[in-house]
Amino acid sequence: MFRKELLPLIVTVFFMEACSKGHKNVATPDIGPFVVYKNIVYGTDTAQQDMDVYLPALRDMENTPVVITIHGGAWVTGNKTDFDGLGIDTFFTSKGCALVNINYRLDSQYKYPASVDDIGLVMDFIKQKAAAWKINPDRVCLVGRSSGSQLALIYAYSRNSDNRIKAVIDGFGPVDLTDSSAVYTAIGINLTVLLGPYEYNQKAWHDASPIFFMQGAVPTVIYQGTLDSEVYPRQSQILEDSLLARGVPCMYVSWVGATHGWNLNEWLQWKDATMEWVKRFL
Repeated sequence: MFRKELLPLIVTVFFMEACSKGHKNVATPDIGPFVVYKNIVYGTDTAQQDMDVYLPALRDMENTPVVITIHGGAWVTGNKTDFDGLGIDTFFTSKGCALVNINYRLDSQYKYPASVDDIGLVMDFIKQKAAAWKINPDRVCLVGRSSGSQLALIYAYSRNSDNRIKAVIDGFGPVDLTDSSAVYTAIGINLTVLLGPYEYNQKAWHDASPIFFMQGAVPTVIYQGTLDSEVYPRQSQILEDSLLARGVPCMYVSWVGATHGWNLNEWLQWKDATMEWVKRFL
C-alpha cells in the first residue's frame, strides 16, 4: 500500500549560478512558485522505493515532459540526495519540465535487476498520476550519474517498448561491463558483487551492458570527466562511437580536467546547451 502523499510545498526560488571559467556570477530571474512532493512511496519497500517530485507552476498534460534523475553509488549505496545542491530541480522546473528524483532498491539488499525494475515502477506510477499532476508521462528523459547512468541507459535501450523515454543524459556511466576498462578496474569489484565473478557470469555482465542493446538506443547526452579513473573515458567513447555508427543523435561533452563525480561548474556551463539539445526530442 502506497504511503499517503505529503501535502505539496509551494516554493518560490531565487538562486545564484556560479559560472565557470572566469565569468561573473549572475543571478537568475525569479522562476516563480513550483510544487514539491517529498518522499512519495511507489513500491512496497517504504525505505528504498520513494521519490521527490517537483512540478512547475504552469503545466499541463500535453506540454509538461518529465525528467527522472537516478543517483549513483556503485549499485550498493547512494541516495536521491546525491542531486541536492546542484540546482537541477529548479533548472528543469524553470524550463517547464516536471522533475522526479528517485531512490531505488540497492543490491546490498536486493539482487540486480531490482534497481532496473524500479525505473519501470516509477514510469507506471507517474502515468497513474499524470492527470492529477498535469504532466505528460509519454515524454520522459532519464538522467543518471555513474552507476545510475548504467541503470538509465539499460532501461531506456532495452525496456522502452512503448517509446515513452525520448532521451537520456548519461553522466559518466559504464556502458560495456565486459570491456577490460570495467572488468579489471575498481568498478569491476562492485560489478562482481552485483553480478558475480566475471569468469563464471559473463552472460550476466553482457546482459547488464547498455552497449549490447543499441538497437533500442534513444538520443543520448554523454558527460565524461577526462581524468575519471573510476569509470574510464573509454566507456563513454565506446558509447558515442556506437551511437554515431547507428545514426542515433548524441551529444558528447568532455568535462576537461574533471575526475569521477558530478562536476558543478561543468554542469552550470553546459546545462542550457544540454536542455536546448534534449528538448528537440522531448
